[in-house]
Amino acid sequence: MTRIPPTVRCQGRSNCFDCTLRHEMVCSEVTLNELIDFHTGIEDFDYDHGAALFSKDAPTEGVYCIRHGAVKIVKYDPVGGQRIIRVLKKGDVAGLESAFGDSYEHTAMAVGEVRACRVPIEYFRTFVSQHGNLQMRLLRTSQATLRETESWLSELTVGNLSARTRMARLMLRLRVTDDGDRIHRFGVEDMAAILGITAETVSRVVSDLVREGILVKGGKSFATRYFRGDLPALEKIAREA
Repeated sequence: MTRIPPTVRCQGRSNCFDCTLRHEMVCSEVTLNELIDFHTGIEDFDYDHGAALFSKDAPTEGVYCIRHGAVKIVKYDPVGGQRIIRVLKKGDVAGLESAFGDSYEHTAMAVGEVRACRVPIEYFRTFVSQHGNLQMRLLRTSQATLRETESWLSELTVGNLSARTRMARLMLRLRVTDDGDRIHRFGVEDMAAILGITAETVSRVVSDLVREGILVKGGKSFATRYFRGDLPALEKIAREA
């Protein structure tokens, strides 16, 4: 059976003035008057599960503000194996680390259904050069990204922690919102690529957590599925050494 490739659909021009996430996005330091020209070239896109927002070594064409869903940032080793080094969620920006380079450093792929607005790179660079507030925002965002990457390495891939502890920490990091119990439900292979353990181990640990009622599966399709998590139980497991 031929597998249907994931699709990418352009939904037209963005309206930054009515954006409910504007104060969470990279342009939050920019006034509405300054946005009059900035939003002109921005387009909204929908990505099916598995679609690439951009690929490693492809020319840098823009940065992507995530409006819905989750995006995995993938790094490939010399033999083609993948490692997920970061997960972006609503309000995050994909491609920012490559905004002033010629090509993308990593691959960004949709997990489930994703909505994002794309800011053309030349326009983004010009706008940044003209607005000091935005430059400071980008510096803070870059520092936060570095801290997040370091946290992933230290909290999720440390070899002396049990797979169960690492899985609990991952579940807490994959929450859709900081104040809710809904968790982005990644595939077994993806979770293995994040934690640096085998898919078989991931499957066993998740099955245990589901059987214990700590994770409850939801969603009607792969693109929309999620977990509901018992957060106190996950936090207790996450603190185990």
